[in-house]
Amino acid sequence: TLQSIFGGGFMRLPFYMVASIILFALLLGRIICGWLCPFGLFFDLLYKIPSTKFKKNAFTAKLCYLKYLVFVAAVVIVPLYMFLVKGRSFPAFCEELCPNGLLNALFMNITNIGFGFLYSDTKLIMSIVLIIASIVMFRPFCRFFCPLGAFYSLFNKLSVFAMQVDESKCIGCNACHRACLMDCQKVGDRECIGCGKCQGVCPTDAIHLGVRSCYCSRKK
Repeated sequence: TLQSIFGGGFMRLPFYMVASIILFALLLGRIICGWLCPFGLFFDLLYKIPSTKFKKNAFTAKLCYLKYLVFVAAVVIVPLYMFLVKGRSFPAFCEELCPNGLLNALFMNITNIGFGFLYSDTKLIMSIVLIIASIVMFRPFCRFFCPLGAFYSLFNKLSVFAMQVDESKCIGCNACHRACLMDCQKVGDRECIGCGKCQGVCPTDAIHLGVRSCYCSRKK
């Protein structure tokens, strides 16, 4: 939808669609990535395959910023450029990078995958790399490449539902950070997908997923 907006030079604005995306972002933030995205489930299953696992580190924390570059370049700049200069719509991310369409086609047992936006050489390479990477690394697509995850992350501090820490119970043991498979620096930050692993290891039950406390206090 966002690519179509920029790819059409803002001439046709699907306001209801944009409003829906923002509404979900304000309600859930990246909890959508953790609990609703079927593509995320696929990557979770791949990660369960026994293999050597590469854990998060300082480099992966910096690599997370790549998804914002992908969003700006492939969702905004390239579609807008193609419309203004070339005079045609070109949803760059969907056509050249996103492996979702290709994987869907394979899952549907379609043997001829020459379906335009469903297939490209770049997308095929991207899919193979991501499948292999997802076996040895937790959700590399979600962490480093997904532009929708980048968009939702901007709302993580504002969303109604979120992972939260009861500071009165927290003892600063850092068990939550060690258990987190994403590149979170603290519970509920922009990389948090609300998976609940931190909640499961907290020795004082200080972490919970629910309505953000500030919204509760306003209601009272």
